[in-house]
Amino acid sequence: MITLTPNYKNLSFKENIQKNESNNSPAFEKFNKKDRPYNDPLMKWPIRGLAFTNDIGAAVMDIAPKLGTLLWYPAMMYFGADIYDKYRNNKESYDPNTRRGLSQAIFQAFASVIFPIVAVHAGQKTASVLARKSNAKLSLQSQEEASKFLQDFMTRRKLYKYKHRKEDFKSEFATSLDNFIDNKTREHENKNVFKKFFDLIFSGRHPEEMGKEGLDRRKIIHEYMDKKIDDIFEIREALDSKENVRPQKISEKLYKEFKVLKEKYSKDPDFKYYAKDYAIKDVINNYGNSQIFKVKMKKTLGGFITLGLLIKPIDMFVEKIIMHKIVEPQLGINHQEVKQVAEFKNKNM
Repeated sequence: MITLTPNYKNLSFKENIQKNESNNSPAFEKFNKKDRPYNDPLMKWPIRGLAFTNDIGAAVMDIAPKLGTLLWYPAMMYFGADIYDKYRNNKESYDPNTRRGLSQAIFQAFASVIFPIVAVHAGQKTASVLARKSNAKLSLQSQEEASKFLQDFMTRRKLYKYKHRKEDFKSEFATSLDNFIDNKTREHENKNVFKKFFDLIFSGRHPEEMGKEGLDRRKIIHEYMDKKIDDIFEIREALDSKENVRPQKISEKLYKEFKVLKEKYSKDPDFKYYAKDYAIKDVINNYGNSQIFKVKMKKTLGGFITLGLLIKPIDMFVEKIIMHKIVEPQLGINHQEVKQVAEFKNKNM
């Protein structure tokens, strides 16, 4: 007996429609779904990248606070979508399960928020402490805090009145700096153990730096700030006596800004008599801010490097230790099912 294979090209239009409808039956769809691997759209790039925007935000928070805060929004939206998706679906099928959703929420909390942020801050603090080996002999945080204090000190004084009186300025600043260090010491001593631990992990500051004596650190801070003051007075004297020559310590951009500011103040009746002095003070203030920004950038770079090195180990630790050995047994989640979902997740990543 000879069996003839039907030639669908010779079927009529109506017969082709009927054939397609039979292929689209629920049984046909179910059969084909089994043969197709599950692809989680939330694990596909670039959508997957949204899960890391909050970590980037934590890393840049020191140099760009508004951007750092803004970068948390896409991450939180992604976390919400991912948790809801895992709650609602078991792979490709609709099967709401509260425990599965809670498990995913815990995973995201540890793998995408807590541990990466701790890694970022640890990297920043490590970079800060390593700076003690530099010529400054101070941590980056100490450099930043002392420089900020100098900026505040100058804003409360008219710098032109200290012309040819640099030592008087240094003397007044040294007294204020000692008071500032003493206040930091008292703040550090009055903090409880839990607050100190929280600051150590999450704070942008190093609480031990400006509030701890020993190793001649106070003397080192004063020497560091003396050099800063020398630079400031050198810039001021150069701009005051040689307006048409750019001081070596400032950039071309700042020098052009000085000329623009001077012209602007000259046209204002309230400032025109001291136009040059106001312009010099603004430029020196911007110079100080640029130096502080460079210090912050070094800390930020340390945070990025540490995050890049630890992000994969963090995922593995959370998945294999925290989730499989602690969380899932407590929630009563089927380990085999979770393992299959994890395999799909890793495949899609």
